[in-house]
Amino acid sequence: MMRSVHNRRAATLPTDGVPADSHPKVVKRRLTAWDDLVNAPTRPTSRTASSPKLHLKDEEVHGFRDLAHSIVSSTLMQECDYRRLGSREPDEKQWKLLKRREDLSVYKYVPLDKASSAFSVKCTGTVEGSMEDMLYGTHSKNRDEMRATAAYLHSSHMDCAVLNVLESGSDADPYNQLALKWSVAETFGDARLVNHRDWFNIESTGMGVDECGHRYGYFLARFANHSGCPPMPDHSDVIRGKMAMCCIYRQEPGSKVVRVYARGAMELGGGMPAFVTSSASCAMMFSMAVAMESAAGKRLTKLALLRMEERAKERDEGKHTASERSEGDLGRSQTITSSSVMDLLSASMVSSSQYFASDRKIKSLRVAREPCHVCEKKRPAMPHLVRSAHPKCGICHERTCSKCNIKRRLVGHSGPVSVLCCKLCIIQSRRLRIDPREPCPILP
Repeated sequence: MMRSVHNRRAATLPTDGVPADSHPKVVKRRLTAWDDLVNAPTRPTSRTASSPKLHLKDEEVHGFRDLAHSIVSSTLMQECDYRRLGSREPDEKQWKLLKRREDLSVYKYVPLDKASSAFSVKCTGTVEGSMEDMLYGTHSKNRDEMRATAAYLHSSHMDCAVLNVLESGSDADPYNQLALKWSVAETFGDARLVNHRDWFNIESTGMGVDECGHRYGYFLARFANHSGCPPMPDHSDVIRGKMAMCCIYRQEPGSKVVRVYARGAMELGGGMPAFVTSSASCAMMFSMAVAMESAAGKRLTKLALLRMEERAKERDEGKHTASERSEGDLGRSQTITSSSVMDLLSASMVSSSQYFASDRKIKSLRVAREPCHVCEKKRPAMPHLVRSAHPKCGICHERTCSKCNIKRRLVGHSGPVSVLCCKLCIIQSRRLRIDPREPCPILP
């Protein structure tokens, strides 16, 4: 008997017809102004967007919970068998290789019945990072977080909603979540579709311990049916799609590598040809690697917000100190004689044009020669002629050379924000304590 809670029968993807069309409201995006953000006087507050609540009966809650647990349990058993056999390549007669990307491989199941329309896939391989970040990259508790995360994961994302959260994280498993979510996308992967596709899924994430005492992480997204979230009318240009994807993650001992095993199936509906479904299925599986990038973006976003808060606090303290110093100087000035005041004024009578020209020249030379704060490399002599300097890190605002900065995408309300980050900030972001139960770090 497995010690995991996932010990019920597995549910499979049905092959019934595709529901009718639907048409949600399209959300237009705008670019985020990073310069305005970093100069904000205070740390931005969370702006949680509300979602319509999908009310469930007790028996419906139990049904969704049993469905999720049974699918994860079945996939976990298949993953254990796969590892027990040495993680070998699948039989070419049963599984056809669709695509490889880095260390992930996607295979399509070849049914014995050639007339079968089912499209089942399997993905195996490794992803660099931690098991916690694999789960953190896709984690979202409300519409605001889901919209920011989905825009990071899928460039074709249009709108979404968290309709109900059935289970939430705890101290024992902070990544645990069972929720009903809806989303709509213009495309899926590289497949450009005539009609949009919307998805109504039950999502489940968390960690567990298998029968051998080994930790694992899991992610499930499986289509659901409920009268409270029906497909839109037939005359709309959105078709309700069906997908099922269950992933099992294992952290390689003593390394920053996550071993992945995933099974999935997809029905796009609308009479799509096989190559379109194949492309969409590969995109679905490769989203696991993008989840790791999403987690890195969330970590950097959290560090950026912390740095903004520190700079705002320093500015407030500086204003307070300057105010106290000004009051003290005013008291001391009352003891200065009139002749001393005249001497002070005459000594400060300098041509304003000469002063500001000299000041600009000094500042320009100082900035141009300011070294990289990572490797301490200074700019060569030639940049002095054009008054160029090392660019600043978008997080810590320190000068950094081209070899010590990397462009990274941070999470924003209106979509990912590209920012130059120094290597020190990237390393520091990986050491931050992350709790998915806390509000997701999002730039305004």
